[in-house]
Amino acid sequence: MRIKAIVLVLLTFAFCETVKASDPVYLEVITNASKSVNYTVGIYPSKLTNNETGDRTFLTMYLINDGTTDLVWTRMNHVLIVLKNNTLVRNYNTENESDTYSCAYIVPSRKGFHEQTLCFEGKFTADDIANVYLQENDEIYKLDYSSGE
Repeated sequence: MRIKAIVLVLLTFAFCETVKASDPVYLEVITNASKSVNYTVGIYPSKLTNNETGDRTFLTMYLINDGTTDLVWTRMNHVLIVLKNNTLVRNYNTENESDTYSCAYIVPSRKGFHEQTLCFEGKFTADDIANVYLQENDEIYKLDYSSGE
């Protein structure tokens, strides 16, 4: 238990060092009445990168689970982005199972944290994004944009 607490503190510190309060973010808190499900999704357009050939776009997503149950993230969950030209792009699943590119993982309850790198076909920039949505099972949630200012 002590090791788990130390790891959580280190992850929280890494999160705070990686993301500044002034960074723009697409954000949503997803919860139920009993708070067994209670997690925050943050997608950071300032962390957007493209690969060298320009045919892939990568975004950083952070999840913080404040629920009383573990958050089981599956390959069925996707981030949908509507670009300003009305193109819809969806992150694709990778075969990775253990790093930030993994698309299936468990975020522990009560302040659990996870970083995921979202992978998209094609090239776009942060300025191209009009709206961001989370598709979780049969539900779709619109993430709110905060400029961080």
